[in-house]
Amino acid sequence: MDNPIQTLLCSLGICDEAAIVPFFPKVRDRDDVSVLRCEKSGVMFLSRADHLEPSHYEDHEGFTYWDAADRTSAVRSGLEDARRRYDQFREVICNRKWIDVGSGAGGLLDLLAPVASATVAVEPQQQARAALQAAGYSVYGSMDDVPDNDFEVATLFHVLEHLPQPVESLKEIRRKMCAGGNIIVEVPHARDFLMSFLNLEAFKAFTFWSEHLILHTRESLRTVLAAAGFSQIAIYGWQRYPLANHLHWLAKGAPGGHIAWAHLRTEDLERAYGAMLARLDQTDTLVATAVN
Repeated sequence: MDNPIQTLLCSLGICDEAAIVPFFPKVRDRDDVSVLRCEKSGVMFLSRADHLEPSHYEDHEGFTYWDAADRTSAVRSGLEDARRRYDQFREVICNRKWIDVGSGAGGLLDLLAPVASATVAVEPQQQARAALQAAGYSVYGSMDDVPDNDFEVATLFHVLEHLPQPVESLKEIRRKMCAGGNIIVEVPHARDFLMSFLNLEAFKAFTFWSEHLILHTRESLRTVLAAAGFSQIAIYGWQRYPLANHLHWLAKGAPGGHIAWAHLRTEDLERAYGAMLARLDQTDTLVATAVN
């Protein structure tokens, strides 16, 4: 069975076929998909990608994808991430024409659209797209449908790992951007502390998912962006889930510690913990910025 992610990684020199080994026997929602790891690069990817046809996301019903009953509930569940991204990227997007790819429920649109000069969203899920349109946003089902080609900023927050042809998808986004435009990409990290250091089997069983086709390293993310034609690539680690979450995994073998044990959270503690994990290159998230 042809695996486009594996083919791409090997063709770019990120992985060697001989260095690819089984890492985990299945993903949380499918028994017929396993996880592979390249011992050369540390990149992890699924054993197959044919289950993610273009219609896969289009056919999702309502806001069940975000375990929510409606857009308001879905936005509320992702509000912490949306606020953090607002703080991190407001200056980049302010007074510029912005396209957000994979907008989901649109919580970030609600925060950043007021400061952008113009905002366009891409969201393949039909009912989420309809809800965003009802909220007044300009929304398209795919990049192919977007008529403009002069976006000054493009963002993909936890989207790239879902795409079976990431380089081609990034090239399509580049074609919709103006020269000198900025792209921001956020993805899950293959060297997540819970896997790379603690080696928690319960976390692996939870975090591997049929829709996350690849877990990047800094090097693989940089190579994919460069292959798509982007330059001035900068990559840094970011820790989304705090120490309370990690302690909960150790004690309970389950997620949700950042909520259940919220009394253990302080800004200073989370800043220091995140900085330590970034120094170790073991954050749960990578953020890349680049220029068209």
